[in-house]
Order: sequence, then C-alpha cells, then structure tokens
Amino acid sequence: VTARSLPSIQSDERLQPLLNHLSHSYVGPDYSVQKNTGKISLEQIDALSVKSFPLCMRQLHKALCDNHHLRHGGRMQYGLFLKGIGLTLEQALEFWKKEFIRGKVDADKFDKGYAYSIRHNYGKEGKRTDYTPYSCMKIIMSNPPSQGDYHGCPFRHSDPELLKQKLQSYKIPPSGITQILELVKGMHYQLACQKYFELTHGVDDIGFSLNHPNQYFTESQRLLSGGREPKNEPSNSGNAQQKSNSQESMNSSSTPTSSNTTADAEVEGLEAYFTKD
Repeated sequence: VTARSLPSIQSDERLQPLLNHLSHSYVGPDYSVQKNTGKISLEQIDALSVKSFPLCMRQLHKALCDNHHLRHGGRMQYGLFLKGIGLTLEQALEFWKKEFIRGKVDADKFDKGYAYSIRHNYGKEGKRTDYTPYSCMKIIMSNPPSQGDYHGCPFRHSDPELLKQKLQSYKIPPSGITQILELVKGMHYQLACQKYFELTHGVDDIGFSLNHPNQYFTESQRLLSGGREPKNEPSNSGNAQQKSNSQESMNSSSTPTSSNTTADAEVEGLEAYFTKD
C-alpha cells in the first residue's frame, strides 16, 4: 500500500479488514529487546527529544511537559517508544508519575489509575506480554487525533499550516520546510520524516529507509556519536522521486527480521487498560 493511495483506499469499506491487518503487520525489528535498557537517564530525555526524537515523539514529549498529561492514544504511543529506547519499568513509573502529579493527578490517583497500565506495557501484568513500540505504518494508519490529542503522525495528521508553524518553531530552514510540505502534499509521510531527519542532523542522505520511530532514534544516536558516517551527497531534482520509489517498494522487497502481528494485536487488548483521561 503506497502512501499516495491511502485516502482512496481508506474510504473503501470493503478493504477495512485488510487495512487493519496491514497496520499491525510491520516486519522489521520490533525494538522490544532493549539493548540500551537502563543506559538512558530521565534527565537526558528533554535533550534527546530535541536532537534524536522523530517529530511525532518530540510533539508528544512537549505536550506532556506543557500539560502534565497525555490522553490514551498519546500515552500508548509515547510510552512504548520510551520503553524501546531503553527506559526501565522503574524509570517509566517515575517519569510518568513525576509529570502527572505536576498536573491534576495526585500520587494516589496515579498509583491506582495509571501505574498498572505502565507495568502492563512492560509485561508485568495481565498476559505478561512484551509489548512492542508502534511502527510508522501503525501510527500513520491509526485513528486521527481529536482535539486534545497529540498522538499520530504530524506529517499525516497535522494541518499543513500548523505543521509549517511547528517546523518554523524548530528552526527548520524555509527551503527545508518547503521540501517537507511538498512530500506531505504528495502523501509521502515517511519521506517527509526522513527529510526532517536530514535537516535536523545536517546530512544530505540518511542512508536508510525510515519505517519506525525507534529506528529514527537509534540511527540518530549512532550518527551523533560517530558510529556511522553521514552520506553528504549532492542533491539533485531526482532525489525525492528516487527516494519515493524506494520507500513505496520497501515493504515488498525487504526480508522480514521478525513478525509482530500477534504482539501488535495483543496491544489492542492492552488499550482497554489505558483509556482513562
């Protein structure tokens, strides 16, 4: 399913079962095996959100810090991402509790209403399943955020003018914003995120096909730590189309690393535990 065909496909009720299956059938690394478990401190998260979080997670982090609360969809999307970058269960409980009690949730209410859900995410409650962070496709295909929500893909779900303002506030140069908005207009949402990576990391080619927020974080950290050399290749007018063709054919040509269909389906069951606003 290419990004260009999403609107027409999504409007066809006959294809909804297929779309629901596809949105849960990401076959890359599931990022549930935490190679960096415990190596990231809570004090680092603010800085990491600026330099190494994809825009969807940077948006969620800012909303949490501003409002000291996230609704159901945001907690699921951001909580599993944080788990994937290495937060331990103890760190996650401390992180969410600290933010929530800064708002309208006292410590007792948090322990009774939210802590169980966080432990459930880490496989310590219920079926004790090791739940996996959301892939780009799952986020793109999710229900659009309503007013007061901050989850979803900013390139897919944001009004273009609001997206432009957000990018301006993050000091993205005008030429880069134009490129991103053109990709969004063409419904190449993951390519728009790749361009955001390039612009925020000062590279001309990220050298990989982006399909997972945790992949974005891992590649960013690898690049910033000198773990790989950036591809500073001269840009040309064909680059965007070449990347588009590569992105749209990626799922059909890649070799699966692991299958997450079962785990992703079980996440849907988990969401019943995480619905309090």
